[in-house]
Amino acid sequence: MKINFKLKNDLGEFVSETMTVSETQYKELIEISKTFYLGPYEMYLTSGYMVVPPEILKKSILIIEVIEWT
Repeated sequence: MKINFKLKNDLGEFVSETMTVSETQYKELIEISKTFYLGPYEMYLTSGYMVVPPEILKKSILIIEVIEWT
């Protein structure tokens, strides 16, 4: 399946590069994401790379968006 991550907060919305993962990897990502706010959080963007500190993550929402189910 193809997914991307979206990080939303008061600074804006940041979208990762599209990734291809298996169903098992997708389930693992969901479990790992439950503690992402403890940070720091790192993400490849379509325009570069981003590191977000824990104090920003506490006010953020992480979305794992499924673009294509396979």
